[in-house]
Amino acid sequence: MVLEMIQILEENQDFIVIHKPHGLSVHNQSPSVLEQLQGLKKPIHFVNRLDQETSGLMVIAQKPELHQKLVSSLENGHKFYRALLRSPWKNKETKTTWSWPISDKAEGFKNPQGKAADRKDARTDVQVLRSNKYFTEVFVELLTGRQHQIRKHSLLAGHPIVGDKRYNEEKYNKNIEKFYGAPLRMQLHAEKLSFSFEGRDYEFNSEINFEKYFSEAAKI
Repeated sequence: MVLEMIQILEENQDFIVIHKPHGLSVHNQSPSVLEQLQGLKKPIHFVNRLDQETSGLMVIAQKPELHQKLVSSLENGHKFYRALLRSPWKNKETKTTWSWPISDKAEGFKNPQGKAADRKDARTDVQVLRSNKYFTEVFVELLTGRQHQIRKHSLLAGHPIVGDKRYNEEKYNKNIEKFYGAPLRMQLHAEKLSFSFEGRDYEFNSEINFEKYFSEAAKI
């Protein structure tokens, strides 16, 4: 599989905003975002990170001394994701908050919350955008930042993310892949960031389109 290159969406004296393609590790595996930034002779002071299979917005500080300030700015700002979930949405309420406590570690399908002693407060605001017989598209805001938070909360809600190899079933993912006749990525995307830094407000967007999952008739 040929991986896409990162895209630089903003570059100023304080930070860089990039779009990270899915399948590209931030720094743990090669090829990586780190290697691509080094090749472009850009700084590698990551303000936020994304899972390898998650695409979307990342912020990189231009200088080491700006890193913690930017981390605080993002923590006080707003981080939004778009996700495609398994199964139709059956709750009458289209806005909800997932608040299951979870560990701050990578867990698995059988126990996404982790050990009881490791669990911490975790909150995810969820807005349902549309739902059909097979899928639900949501726009979510992270109110806390636990590892795999959206992925774990989606599973706990009974709607694991389509294509998630850790928190969804392999058989289900293979069936979806077979139906659409193409490799299936994890359908989670960091779409919007808004924060204030040094007296200025910023907002960045990088959209993803799930239209094919709603416009094509399917028997899955």
